[in-house]
Amino acid sequence: MRLADFIEQHHGRILEAWEGIAATLPPFVDGRVASADLREHVGRMLDAMVADMRSRARVALSDPSVGVPDVGGASEHGLARHAAGLSLIAMAAEFRALRAVVSRMWLGSDFVRTAQALDDLVRFNEALDQLTASAVLAFSQAVERDRALLMGIVAHDLRGPLHTASMALHILAQRHPAAREDAALGQAKRSLARMLPMVDDLLGVAAAGMRAQLPVRPQAMDLKALVQEILAEAAGEFPEHAFALEAVESISGFWDRARLGQLISNLVRNAAAHGVASGTIRVSLHREGEEVVLAVHNTGAVIPEHERQSLFSGDARAVNARNGHHLGLGLFIVNEITRGHGGRVSVTSNAESGTVFSVVLPIDPEPDLAASGPA
Repeated sequence: MRLADFIEQHHGRILEAWEGIAATLPPFVDGRVASADLREHVGRMLDAMVADMRSRARVALSDPSVGVPDVGGASEHGLARHAAGLSLIAMAAEFRALRAVVSRMWLGSDFVRTAQALDDLVRFNEALDQLTASAVLAFSQAVERDRALLMGIVAHDLRGPLHTASMALHILAQRHPAAREDAALGQAKRSLARMLPMVDDLLGVAAAGMRAQLPVRPQAMDLKALVQEILAEAAGEFPEHAFALEAVESISGFWDRARLGQLISNLVRNAAAHGVASGTIRVSLHREGEEVVLAVHNTGAVIPEHERQSLFSGDARAVNARNGHHLGLGLFIVNEITRGHGGRVSVTSNAESGTVFSVVLPIDPEPDLAASGPA
């Protein structure tokens, strides 16, 4: 019997033996990965290895000019393990356990007395190495994208406070001419002037590799109070604009307060940055059934239709990055936070009524969001 046939015939036994070993690994002991997910992913990869061994079509992993193909859902496996919070070492341990189970079962059978049987074992290891490489590649790319996303978010959110501090120093110098000669004030202004280009550089580095839905940790909160807080901050950063909130009552719900603070801040600052000078930024907040609608309005240049269609997408960020303009990261973050809460975001823009970004959020979270709880 060939090893490919042996694996196919003993498919269930192999999975049971592998699950017994994998269940002792920390990620599975603490319940981060369900048993059903274990069997489904590994079962598909076993099937892929059987097909690979029979086809004799393999990639020479030692050849750097040959890319690693995605076979047997190995990339999906790597992404799922990353999403579950596993380490790369823990995922590699899964593949090591699978190698041990199949090798021991095969060597303990009656079919290892020939050179052909040993060649089959070599072929199995080659196929498993190919799957491992594909999973590791997907896992590593996900880690890098998340690192870029985090770096981009931090850099983007630093811009607002830095601009506010710079504006405050400018106002202080205007109100108190004598302070212009103060060495400490001059040092603060020079430090801020150096920091702002650094933040822009971080955004540029992060732009190419971002993806992924942001994690949210909902908790009970008052959305109207949060909007008022963000508008007060924006008023200090953009003194030339007026900010108005249209909300008849407080609206309580179950959301991630920190994330919604980012969302509202990005929309309000975007409206102020692109609206007409000395214009009014209007924010409306109201309930519609089991949802809340947050809308941010400004007057100014109309956003062309072809840009609106991809305003929140990665493609829009890439184009802006290539042109050396604003990366659009704020709107990307808005979209990701909205999706994380199970909501939706849209934009309308015309010469008559201006530009309006609308975010619709469910007041009660989905069960999986509620289960995550506050950090």
